[in-house]
Amino acid sequence: MRVIITPIVFILLLISHNGFAFQDNNISENDTEFILNGKNRDSVESYLVQFLNKDLDQAELGYKKYLERGVKEKNDTIQFWANYYLAYVTYKNKEYDSAIEYGTNTAEFGKKLDNEDYIVRGLFITGAAYQDKRDRKNALKQYLLIEKIIKKYNLTQYEIDTLISIGQIRIRLNQNEKALASLQKGLELLQKPTHKLDARYNAKYLSAIQGIGVCYYKMGNYDEALNYDYRGLQYAEEHDLKAYIIGFNLNIGEAYIGKKKYEKALSYLTIAKSDILKEKKKNDPDLFTANLHIATCFFAQEKYVETRELLLENFEHLKENLEIEKIKEASDLAKKCGEKLNDPDLQFKYSNEYNKIIESLYQNENSAQEKLYDHDIKNLEEQNQDLISKNTIYIISFLLALTLAILTLAYNIKTKRKNKLLYEELQKERTQEFIPKKNITSASKNEFITDKKIENLLQKLSALEKTEFYLNIDCNLYNTAKNIDTNTTYLSKTINEYKKQSFNEYINELRIKYFRNRLNNDTKFRSYTIKAIATELGYGSVNTFASAFKRQTGLSHSYYIKKVCTEITNTNKKKGIKS
Repeated sequence: MRVIITPIVFILLLISHNGFAFQDNNISENDTEFILNGKNRDSVESYLVQFLNKDLDQAELGYKKYLERGVKEKNDTIQFWANYYLAYVTYKNKEYDSAIEYGTNTAEFGKKLDNEDYIVRGLFITGAAYQDKRDRKNALKQYLLIEKIIKKYNLTQYEIDTLISIGQIRIRLNQNEKALASLQKGLELLQKPTHKLDARYNAKYLSAIQGIGVCYYKMGNYDEALNYDYRGLQYAEEHDLKAYIIGFNLNIGEAYIGKKKYEKALSYLTIAKSDILKEKKKNDPDLFTANLHIATCFFAQEKYVETRELLLENFEHLKENLEIEKIKEASDLAKKCGEKLNDPDLQFKYSNEYNKIIESLYQNENSAQEKLYDHDIKNLEEQNQDLISKNTIYIISFLLALTLAILTLAYNIKTKRKNKLLYEELQKERTQEFIPKKNITSASKNEFITDKKIENLLQKLSALEKTEFYLNIDCNLYNTAKNIDTNTTYLSKTINEYKKQSFNEYINELRIKYFRNRLNNDTKFRSYTIKAIATELGYGSVNTFASAFKRQTGLSHSYYIKKVCTEITNTNKKKGIKS
């Protein structure tokens, strides 16, 4: 599902200044002299800033000269601003590797100047560059650092932008529940009256709404996704925000595809495509997305020729800035359509183009990592040149990494063996049809307990177990004693003496046995979320269930669930049964 990314907020201090001008694509000697030696630094910065919205190439030349001055004078403030604006210029020119390098430098000089606001500026622009070059993991790292700084220093002016950016990146990383939490928090903050005065309120509001809709779509909740998409579409139409209108129509169409309502989907997708063409955006990624979704509907309706025509039209629109997920979808659809029409050329075209793009992205990522690595090494050399040689650092680092890798591997092997044995023992125990009865001694260790009373109490407790009383969230010692007409002291002592457990251990054992049997025998139960399972078992939280399961079995609940589901799936495949 397409997401309109919120524009990153760059805090540019635009100061009006007249009397200077760059000549062509070079800087005159007078201009260079002024940038390098002008006594009034505010005048120099004002002179440079005015060109950011006029000529980015000229601005880049000027800020590089200003950076030279900062290095020469060892002035951290000059180096901060020069790196910051160079990061902005290179980002706008889509030179993302350079933007990342300059942005990283910006944050470092912010630290040197002990200015949290400066650090955030550097992290923001670095995160934006990573995001636009599709390195989502590194982008997320930048925004999570910003989030920590915001909380620590109460920099609330950045909070909403950060939450929305984090949410949108987590969507791309398929961390949908965490993404939803961030976006909902951002939307909640936007409801405050003070934020509605923000000039960028519409963009923030609609980006949050759209992101929440995407989360619900990816989580399979199409009705809730449509709820937010319609809400966003109405707002966008009221404010005549064409880009968002197109985006919401595409999202609504895709949600109806998820619901297998193809005619309904086509009605929204054709509107979106018409709007895109009216905007004369022939190579816009939205047109590729619209064609792909329309082709998906045609394929589902067995209109294979129409599907192929749209796919071939889309093939002409493949550009670097397309989302790789959509290209993969198109490649998969082309393969299926090619098989239906016996058209191997269609399959080859898309698979070949998809592989090229994957290779290109891989090379771009390596390029960025290499530049950052070189930058980090340079800093290390400066800091440690009088302490230890670079070769020694490499050797020590390698040996430490190798040792850590060996220890980690050994630990993982040992843990896997232990978990496998525990799992097999649990499954063996589960398959036994009976539970051995504990022998009741003829004489009690406590004088006030008699054999007859104990036998009667244990029989009542056994009968109560069959009612599955232990699955109630309010199951406790008092309620259990009341259900079998005894008191809490007597019941607790009986369980301690004859079941060798505390009451809580007894209840947890029953719940975990119930869980294991249900998981192994109930297909529907295996589709539950962990939270739903915990609630079903009577636990107030997932953590309480997880701790109880670990104590009872020695395994994590996630490991056990995965093993059971895998085992059942494999068994069913062998038998030719659908899971």
